Amino acid sequence: MAANTSSQNADWVRELLKESSLTLLGFADLSQLPPGPRRGFPYGISLAMALTVFPSPTDTPSPEYYGEYGRVSAELRQASGFLAAQIEKRGFSAYSLAGQRQNEDFTTPLPLKTLATRAGLGWIGKSATLVTPEYGNAIRLGGVLTDMPLAVGGPIGESRCGDCTECAKNCPGNAIMGRNWSPSADRDLLLNAPSCKAAVIKRGGLLGGVTEGSCGVCLAVCPWTKAYISRLHRDRAQ
Repeated sequence: MAANTSSQNADWVRELLKESSLTLLGFADLSQLPPGPRRGFPYGISLAMALTVFPSPTDTPSPEYYGEYGRVSAELRQASGFLAAQIEKRGFSAYSLAGQRQNEDFTTPLPLKTLATRAGLGWIGKSATLVTPEYGNAIRLGGVLTDMPLAVGGPIGESRCGDCTECAKNCPGNAIMGRNWSPSADRDLLLNAPSCKAAVIKRGGLLGGVTEGSCGVCLAVCPWTKAYISRLHRDRAQ
């Protein structure tokens, strides 16, 4: 009965969000993570939305990309808040991770990309961003923690980046170390976060002082993202 209820709850979430702009949805067992960062909740729901406007890999940033970044981020915050509220109406507890803020070390208690790997949506790339088979790292993430039982996906525990170092070679801040991720790897072994942030601010200054988000170069040069962009262009041409 518990398994059936878990599956029914997951199906209910899918049905609830089917009219949204989400492109990926996954369910995670968080019980193996420390209770503090997950606020004691045993389950997580990972929400992902693919970008359809992309950053420039050149020294000239794309204002259209920053607009898309902001639009998608706002939609994910709305979807996360809506889902958490609906779960609570269903009689369970829930917490939207849209309320998380980075600390001075540019970390959050439970990174959205960690939730996504636990839900089986993708792996962490050498750029310390989530990479998915379907969309590369051209995605934004949201998440909800809950005690509502869910039929969960299998966590992803290894990188599929292999020997590729395109993100590291092209990073304008020289912030990417070029190492493959594993679940036990600390973020600082992959990325120099202060250097990354400095590059974001410098690049954003060319557009009037953008300081939030990602400069997007690692996204633009990722082969997994390029495959998605090519597929998107083919579909648009048909």
